[in-house]
Amino acid sequence: MSALIGHAGIRRELAALAASAEPPHALLFAGAEGTGRRLLALEYARLLNCEQGPTSPAACDCRSCRRIRGGSHPDVVVLEPGDMLCKPRANESGHEKHPASRDIRICQVRGVIELVARYPFEARYRLIVVDPAERLAREASHTLLKTLEEPPGHTVLALVSATPETLLDTIRSRCRRIEVGPVARRETEEGLRARGVAPETAAAAAAAAHGRPGRAIAFAAQPDLMGDRARLLARCAEVAAARMRARFDYAEALADRVRRDRVAAGGEIDAWEAYWEEALRTAAPADGEAAAGALTALRAVARLRADLLANVQVRPALDLMLLSFPRRTLGSPPQEEPAAHV
Repeated sequence: MSALIGHAGIRRELAALAASAEPPHALLFAGAEGTGRRLLALEYARLLNCEQGPTSPAACDCRSCRRIRGGSHPDVVVLEPGDMLCKPRANESGHEKHPASRDIRICQVRGVIELVARYPFEARYRLIVVDPAERLAREASHTLLKTLEEPPGHTVLALVSATPETLLDTIRSRCRRIEVGPVARRETEEGLRARGVAPETAAAAAAAAHGRPGRAIAFAAQPDLMGDRARLLARCAEVAAARMRARFDYAEALADRVRRDRVAAGGEIDAWEAYWEEALRTAAPADGEAAAGALTALRAVARLRADLLANVQVRPALDLMLLSFPRRTLGSPPQEEPAAHV
C-alpha cells in the first residue's frame, strides 16, 4: 500500500511528466509540512523508474517500486540537514562532522555534485530530494544553482519547501512548481481506515489534522497528541483575549520553548494558524472587521515562520506576531474544521 494519502490530481500530473519525452529535471514541491510533499517527490521517483512504466499503480510490486517505497533504492537520495553526502574541500583538514546541523551545508551540496556526475547505479533516473529546501545555507544554495543550470540528463532534483518564497529566485525559476495543498477530511479519514485505524480514531485524527495526512497518521498512532492539540487551541483563545502584558509574557515563554525544541514549538505555531483560520471561517458575513483581523493574524503567523527560517532573533519575531493579532472575546476554542477541508 502506498504511504501517500490523497493528491490524486498531483499523482496524475507526475505520471504525465514521467511519461514525457523529457521529464523536468527539477521540481519544487511547495506546501505545508505533513501534506505529503516528500512522499509525492518519492512517488515521482517511482514513476520515473517503475519497471511497468509511469502508468503503473501506486501498489506496483516490481523490484524498483519496492525499493523506493522501502527507502533502500541506491539512486533515490534524501538530502537533509546533517552529515548526508558531506564532502569537505580537497586538502581541507579539520572538517568536523555535523550530524546535528540545522542547515544543509555547502559540503553536502559538493557531495551532491560529485554524485550526479556519475551514472545511476541501476535506475533510469537518479532522484535527489532536498528536504527542507529552505534550510539550504546561502553558499550551498548558490552552489546547487550551478547543478540546476546544467543538470545531467539522468538526474532529477526535487526540492521540498514550506516557504518557497525564501529560496533564491534563480532556484525557483528553474524548477517546475507543484503546489501541495491540504487533503479533504473525508479522504484522510478513508486513508486511515484503509490502514486499519479504528473508525472513531480515524475520524477524530482526520478532523484534528487540519488537512495534513502526515499529522493525521501521527494522531492515529498517538491519540494523546490530539488532546495536546486541543489544549494548544484553548491556550490560543486565552492569549487572543488577553491584554498586551499577558501576550508579552506568553511570547517570552514561547521563545524559550522555541530555543529549546524548535520542532515541538512548531506545533504551537501550527495551532495559532489553525485558530485564526477557524476565526476567519466563522466570522459573520457582515463582520468585515473580524475577517480582516483574522487575515492579518494569518499573515503574521506566516511572517513568523519565514523569520524563524531566516534565523532572526526569536523573541522580537514573536512580539511582532502577537502585536499583529486582534483582540478576541474569550470563548470556546475553534474545532479546526475549515470549510475547504470538509
